[in-house]
Amino acid sequence: MTQKFELLGLSFVLSGAVGNLIDRTAYGFVIDFIDLHYQDFYWPVFNVADIAISLGVAVLLFSEFKKS
Repeated sequence: MTQKFELLGLSFVLSGAVGNLIDRTAYGFVIDFIDLHYQDFYWPVFNVADIAISLGVAVLLFSEFKKS
């Protein structure tokens, strides 16, 4: 079961990296669209590829903790 989680996590990380690479080669920069802020506090900007990478890392961490 953990091997499926590892494959899923790696798939998310790879797809997010490829998405950012496509943006970088096509436009010269990565297009971000989720911009959250409250007064003078700005949260880091995200796009779908960044979310996929973050989710993939979380799944990989979960699968590593599940092994032990």
